[in-house]
Formats: sequence, C-alpha cells, structure tokens
Amino acid sequence: MSLRHIEIVDSDPTAALVTQRGLQVLLDTEVEVTVAPSPDAAWLDCLKEEVDLLIIDPNPQSRAATSLVKALRAYRPHVPVLVLTAYDTPRLRAQMQTLGVQHYLAKPIDLLDLNEVVRTALKTATHTDMMVPLKH
Repeated sequence: MSLRHIEIVDSDPTAALVTQRGLQVLLDTEVEVTVAPSPDAAWLDCLKEEVDLLIIDPNPQSRAATSLVKALRAYRPHVPVLVLTAYDTPRLRAQMQTLGVQHYLAKPIDLLDLNEVVRTALKTATHTDMMVPLKH
C-alpha cells in the first residue's frame, strides 16, 4: 500500500499541529499528515498533488472553507472531506451535508476516535484515475 496524504486546514495553528502530530503518531508510516496554512493553500495542494483526505475546520467568519469544499466536490470529487470543527452548529452541519461532506465531527474529540473516522474516510478515497479534469 502506498503512502496516503492527509491535509489539515485549521485557522487555529495549535489545533492543527495537535491534530497533525496525533494522527501521524497513530497512523505511523501509513500516512503523511501535512498542515495547510489556509483554504487557498490547501486547494493548491489538492491541484498539484494527490491528497487522500482533507480535514477542515470551517471558520464562521470566512467562507473560504466552504468554497474549498465546493471546489473539491466539483473538481476532485474522489477526495473525502472530514469536517473537524470547533464551531459546530446545526446550520454548519446542514451546509456541509448539502455539500456532500460525509464525515463530520465536533471538537473536542479523542484522538483515538478521530483515528477511527480517518481510517474509515481513507477507505472510501479513490485515486487519481477518477479525477475530473480541470476546465480552463
């Protein structure tokens, strides 16, 4: 099995680092876990390299995360999205469900529970042969 790539997008750098390090330890050599500094940077990463799972914490003051999820659904539908949010609301849950997000967790969450959800999400990921070509 080849190395899988998980990308984390979180406006809280400390939370992103804790999630990154925790998952890296739990999943060991099966994955590479990286942190994108912004939704825009994550989108660029999804365009230029294979991302097998995107973990995102939508910030209620910005629509960038929602735009990222919409873009992924349109151009990289094979990439599963896991919303791991500190801003859990019924409205956000409904919005993410409408966008096709299948994995949604509210913080705080135990890393072992997160590990299980991440493993499940990675099993649903397909690879680049299923990519939708970008339109110019």
